[in-house]
Amino acid sequence: KLSGKEPEKARETLLKRYQNQLKRVAQQSAADVYESMINSLTLLYDPHTNYFSPRTSENFNINMSLSLEGIGAVLQSEDEHTKVVRLVAGGPAHKQGQLKPTDRIVGVGQGDKGEVVDVVGWRLDEVVDLIRGKKGTIVKLEVLTEKDESRFVSIKRDQVKLEDQAAQKAILDVTENGKTHKVGVIDIPAFKN
Repeated sequence: KLSGKEPEKARETLLKRYQNQLKRVAQQSAADVYESMINSLTLLYDPHTNYFSPRTSENFNINMSLSLEGIGAVLQSEDEHTKVVRLVAGGPAHKQGQLKPTDRIVGVGQGDKGEVVDVVGWRLDEVVDLIRGKKGTIVKLEVLTEKDESRFVSIKRDQVKLEDQAAQKAILDVTENGKTHKVGVIDIPAFKN
């Protein structure tokens, strides 16, 4: 209501938000619960100690090395679908040119002849696990376009460099009261989130 929505639209938005939160809770796995419980315990005694589940550990290693083996697409959950937000410049999906931002992934298959598994309603990290794979292997995606047209896209996995997430440095010359000073600036994109 504070954003100026009509009461009926506000109800619909609030109901959709609550349904999405309930869906996320229902999709929690035993590993997620275990990680939360152990981290609560470790943080109680030492704020610098964390437990990483295998999935969290893999994502941490990817973030530290700024590279992964996959197709180079940034994905997000939207309603029941996995949506392509953007393609990593120079990544396999970008070079191949068939996958587009706003495409929704509804199926994932391994290899050109592998069976395509329906992934509608799956957790985002489970869909990502199916899409990532060894360099040189093929992943086949069934996607829905913005116009709800279904098509298949086969992409050869490769090394994806995540340079846009790397820290950047710059030295600026700042003049104040006739004196020039050098100021160092470090931009860490991960801190912007």
